[in-house]
Amino acid sequence: MSRITDFYSGQLKHPKGFSIHDVWGWDYGQLEFEHAYIQWLFPLPERSRAEPESPLLTDGDIKRFVERQELHDGLLRSFILLLRFYGFRLRSASGEPPEPVIEPTEEFDARAKRWLNCNNHNYLRITRILRSSTLLGLAPEAKEFFAALQRVYVKNVAKIGSYTYSYWKNAIASN
Repeated sequence: MSRITDFYSGQLKHPKGFSIHDVWGWDYGQLEFEHAYIQWLFPLPERSRAEPESPLLTDGDIKRFVERQELHDGLLRSFILLLRFYGFRLRSASGEPPEPVIEPTEEFDARAKRWLNCNNHNYLRITRILRSSTLLGLAPEAKEFFAALQRVYVKNVAKIGSYTYSYWKNAIASN
């Protein structure tokens, strides 16, 4: 196993003492102001400059997330948690297989006030979520999240900026 899969399996706590189950129960304030969890929920193969001791995603981790339903389900739970944090929801559209749809919630305007402003650190988090989710088996959901973000970008170009938008776009293209 690895630290990432052990964390997702509930067998390992973060060095700060919280578990995956703790994070899933956090309120918006904890999700905003704690900065050490995002690298564990959405790991990448590259070292984090913000949290360099965070585990690195390996090919073995990617394989386990694709093969093990409980890891996939845990990642989806983390993804949905962060969608809510940003003011979105995930639902399935009819079809075979059902396609994910991500849309703003009734809370979107209030939630967006916390993250939709120039140079916000949440833009980096969103990039990480998009890329990690794509690598770990949630590519359709990540692409749909990007589509929802595109709709937000069109209305908020000056707040988000083309530089951030290009990172988001590249995040779903890299796997």
